[in-house]
Amino acid sequence: MMNTAFIELAANKHRDEMNFRALSLLAYWYSACGDRSVPDRHAFDPIALRDWLGFISIYEHAPTLSDFTNRLEGTLISDMTGQDWTGQKASDVDRSFGSKFGDELSEVLETCTPSIDIVPIFQKRYRTATKILMPVAGKGNDKASQVFLAMFPNW
Repeated sequence: MMNTAFIELAANKHRDEMNFRALSLLAYWYSACGDRSVPDRHAFDPIALRDWLGFISIYEHAPTLSDFTNRLEGTLISDMTGQDWTGQKASDVDRSFGSKFGDELSEVLETCTPSIDIVPIFQKRYRTATKILMPVAGKGNDKASQVFLAMFPNW
């Protein structure tokens, strides 16, 4: 069952600056859960995500490193930021920007709950993006092992 309260809260919290394409992706995430706590990769494949594909990066949990590896950087995210983090770790992002991105990914993975926020684009002064983090399980698996990051420009 879709958690419309979370979507409504997110929309109200960031009403003036949110990119509303983010809400449609978040609604898709909830619908793809079905009766599970998180959707699996069968639901989150490139065909199903075609409307949002360039805005998505995939971070895979690497438990032995206590980190996350960027397996795919969305082309529109790279265009927006001027950087491609494919193959890099969340800890590399944290070192570069003094952020807590790895902690955010861990929390989303552990709680099986997506997050949505407005974040600055450090590479572009005075620009922001709507950021969503969504936990996703492997194909045929119930446990989340990846976090899909989606970033939509707010300009």
